[in-house]
Amino acid sequence: MRWSEVRQLFPDTFVLVENQKSQVVNGELHVEEVAVIRPLHDGQEAMDELMNAHGKIFVYHTKHDEVVMLIRTKPAYRGIVQ
Repeated sequence: MRWSEVRQLFPDTFVLVENQKSQVVNGELHVEEVAVIRPLHDGQEAMDELMNAHGKIFVYHTKHDEVVMLIRTKPAYRGIVQ
């Protein structure tokens, strides 16, 4: 499902979604298609889900026109790249 469709179905709310299609542009992840897992009722529930999210699953608010996230790399420690 495209992000514009998610925004129409769930206006002004947090949603738990899974990344289905994305691309990296200049160090940012631009998500084009997602699978909605479920809408979240409030900020506390969104925070709880965010702390448990992993892999391609994340929490995002539908107030945003696009899903764009900065990619952060893990630092290397003692010559080991993680």
